[in-house]
Amino acid sequence: MDAILTLTLMHDRHLSAVSNTKLSTTEAYHWYRATYSFNKQLSRPLQAEQQAALWTTAALLGTITFCHIEARTPEEAWPLKLPSSSDLDWLRMSDGKKEVWKLTQPLKADPVFRALVAVHTNDLLPTPSTKPELKALPLEFISLYGLDATSTSDNNPYHAAATGLAQILDLDRPITTILSFLTLISTMHPDYKRLLERKDPRALLLLTCWYAKVCQLQVWWLRRRAVLEGQAICIYLERHYRHEINIQTLLQFPRTIFCSLSS
Repeated sequence: MDAILTLTLMHDRHLSAVSNTKLSTTEAYHWYRATYSFNKQLSRPLQAEQQAALWTTAALLGTITFCHIEARTPEEAWPLKLPSSSDLDWLRMSDGKKEVWKLTQPLKADPVFRALVAVHTNDLLPTPSTKPELKALPLEFISLYGLDATSTSDNNPYHAAATGLAQILDLDRPITTILSFLTLISTMHPDYKRLLERKDPRALLLLTCWYAKVCQLQVWWLRRRAVLEGQAICIYLERHYRHEINIQTLLQFPRTIFCSLSS
């Protein structure tokens, strides 16, 4: 309940006329209670009737973490801002959710989850990536990331994020784009995560392209971070990699979208 209240209060703040990026005292209180209760429950023997509720709470806490960004301008957002232990918390949260998924096994615990996963997989997500789908990407993109018939997630840390982007780049189906982005987060290759943490330019470019797709959708808890961090990445790459021709060429796509949002 505290997790639901936290997200509801965040949504109310988003809808209010007052531009405030800070958590209210009430939001912080319920977020703390949700996290405390969640961790306390995980430390105890798990009962069958608690499995679905625990997984739902994990998903809500992941949403809250992604939603919460106090930056008001790109300069205050990662990767431009001063390094902090909270950088990419939303990404680390996805690893925790994987462990909770294994522990709670919601597909076995509740038939509702099985039905949702079937719809998610069969009807809403694009089909698994194949070589022809890479044609949706510019040649500079394929060259920069070493994408060809032999590249896989095992031998190329950029592969999954790049081929996933190729599948939704020209797709005008909001729910599919959202689910593809959430799938990317939950299945992101550990090597790609480490590259993001090190602010690797190719990893950053991929992420800002994803942000550019996501930020065009009116999904309140996704959009603010996608816009601010997407813009911050563009500025970061312009400042530090201005002589990398391929990077600057490919940066035109997200830059154009972020500029259109500001106009």
